[in-house]
Amino acid sequence: MGVRVRGLRARRGMTRKSLSAHSGVSERYLANLESGSANVTLSVLAKIADAFDISLVQLISDHNYDYLHPELCRFVSDLSLQDQEYALDILTSAFARQSVKKSGMALLGLRGAGKTTIGSLVAQQLGLKFVRLTERIESIAEMSVGEIFDLGGQKQFRRVEQQALQQVIDLDEPVVLEVGGSLVSQIDTYNLLLDRFYSVWVQASPEEHLSRVLSQGDTRPMAGARQALEDLRLILDERAKDYSRAGYQLNTSGRSETECVDELVGQFQGLIKAN
Repeated sequence: MGVRVRGLRARRGMTRKSLSAHSGVSERYLANLESGSANVTLSVLAKIADAFDISLVQLISDHNYDYLHPELCRFVSDLSLQDQEYALDILTSAFARQSVKKSGMALLGLRGAGKTTIGSLVAQQLGLKFVRLTERIESIAEMSVGEIFDLGGQKQFRRVEQQALQQVIDLDEPVVLEVGGSLVSQIDTYNLLLDRFYSVWVQASPEEHLSRVLSQGDTRPMAGARQALEDLRLILDERAKDYSRAGYQLNTSGRSETECVDELVGQFQGLIKAN
């Protein structure tokens, strides 16, 4: 359970202090929980799950409920193999995805991967608008991201984040969109992004992530963390499965901006056109 809580914190980019503030569980208890020495109770886990904006079942279950509804998993697991195949046929025919008009290209990944620099240059070459989802979020909320978390926690931020993404989609014109690194932890919002955009995981080595963030004057790759490189490795490990759902991967380690931009333009210029 301690490993699971620590992993969820990493996926969401939350410090232990932030989780404590929004769950009402002391930092000392959380530290003991993550190290495996806490006497865990369901009431405490319920508070932690609520702070993560997930159900208690999702937190404590050994099943992977990241992408599936818990009740659906339990129902299907009780069926015979033959009935499961029949259920799959019904679901496939009922919910087969239709071709959806794409709203442009979305760049996702951790800070320091090069999303902003590469995204703005790709947008220029493709003749598209460059949009940073964080700026849309702050515009809707009329406050900074930090203030949103302080006042409303994960739930409030994720609601505004999804609203901001829908706002970009409603522009009804293709854009190059940069999204925050933790968006992938909110499955509904991430699925919407994957449906409506050509998605690109912009990645780099942990060492380059850290070096670039520090060179930008930001000394908190994960706010409040003492072991920045270790935290970055943990976040990358925890989010790799989510990031890998993107349709394309761009590794920027040891490469120039021009190389990376040329690769994306060459890959997507035939698919994305300005109105």
